[in-house]
Order: sequence, then C-alpha cells, then structure tokens
Amino acid sequence: MLLLLLSLWLLPQQETQAQVIYTGGSNMQLLYGRHLNQPADLATITVEHFGMVGAFEHFGFADLSNDVSLANPDLYMEWYPKLSLSRASGSEVSFGPVSDVLVGGGVNVLFGGSEDFFVYLLGPAFKFKLPGQGLLQLETFYYKQHGGEYSGTYQFTPSWDIPLPASEKVHFRFRGFMDFIGDRGPGTTQYLTQPQLLLDLGNLGGKPGKIYGGTEWRYWHNVIGLEGVNESILQANILINL
Repeated sequence: MLLLLLSLWLLPQQETQAQVIYTGGSNMQLLYGRHLNQPADLATITVEHFGMVGAFEHFGFADLSNDVSLANPDLYMEWYPKLSLSRASGSEVSFGPVSDVLVGGGVNVLFGGSEDFFVYLLGPAFKFKLPGQGLLQLETFYYKQHGGEYSGTYQFTPSWDIPLPASEKVHFRFRGFMDFIGDRGPGTTQYLTQPQLLLDLGNLGGKPGKIYGGTEWRYWHNVIGLEGVNESILQANILINL
C-alpha cells in the first residue's frame, strides 16, 4: 500500500481528469520465482485481457502454473464483466475522487486442483480520478464459493496500473491488486496481493509499450483461508503486449 501511495505522489502533476479512460488491451506474462518461505519454485504463464464495448467493459485472465517444468499445470481463470453507469446514462456519475461507478460481477474457476473450485461475485466498482493516465479502482463484491459448506462473504479489491516515467528513455509501470476476502465458513479471512514493478524495455529501443521486464511479489496471507499458512514468492516477470 505504501508503494501505491508513493507511485501516486510521483505521477506528473497534471490537472486531474474527470474520467480516466483506461484502454488496457491484451498481454502475455512469463513468470518464474522462488518461494521465500519454503524450498520450492513456481513457473506461470499468464494471459490477460481488458476490453470495452460501449458502456460495457470486462477484464479476465488465465494462469497456467506449476513448478519450473510446467508439467500437468493447474489452470486458474477469472472474468469480470461490468457496466459503466456514466457511459450507460450519457451523463457523468461521479462524486469526490470517484470518476465513475460500475456494476458487475465475476467468476473464479480452478481446473486441476485437489478439489473443485468455483466462485461467483456480484457488486459495484468505483474508478478514481488520477493525474494523467492510468487506472485506480476499488471493487466491492459479494463473494460466494460453490458448495453447501461455504457461506457468502465479502471481497474488496483495490487494483491499479500506473505509468511512472523517470526520464525520456526510462519508463516504469506499477501495477497490481489486493484481494481482501472474508471468512467463508470453513477457514478464516485471507489476503492476497501481487504488485508488479516493470521497466518498459521497448522504450529503450524506441518502441514503447511493447515489452516490459521486472518483478512481481506474490504474498498470500492465510492461503485459501487456512489460518497460519502463508505464501511469499518473488518472481521475475516478462510482459509482452499483444
């Protein structure tokens, strides 16, 4: 959270826009890292997509992950469709630092785990005004995991994707999310964050926005709601915009 606040302070001090239009796009990421609290490695191939059509927008990703061999990997997917109230109504729905309000939901699915995992989510999201370009939003969801033993709970997810130009050639990008998930019945509350700090490698050769290199730190407190089971993985990351 301190890194996020610092990155906002470092943004160019331009006039805050009433609505930041984040175009997103598609990318593929190649990640490899070591667990900081146990002797194991993790390799992941991630594909992300963000798109907009009229008042609708959606974000989704798919992760293939296992050890460095990627033999028999797990497939984990999330998808979040939303409706912008500003674009749907034709007039700005904003207040204070909030530039737009959206309503939507999502699904989370894991294939290949030790047990079936399916979650559905529903609720509003809030986009915030930023100097310049970038994305800062907060999603507030009702969270329900499939299965009679699980109760409905909450999920709060701040997420961000912020450009940080240090010079004409050196452009950084700070992106990531935090998931705060309540007690589902079995287990306890959990917290997952995956901040990334990336350097625009393409910009060094005059082709900005094509390929990035950097790091991702994945920290999961109370993994899948298991109290006292924590995960900390520092990963190298190559991101290629498609």
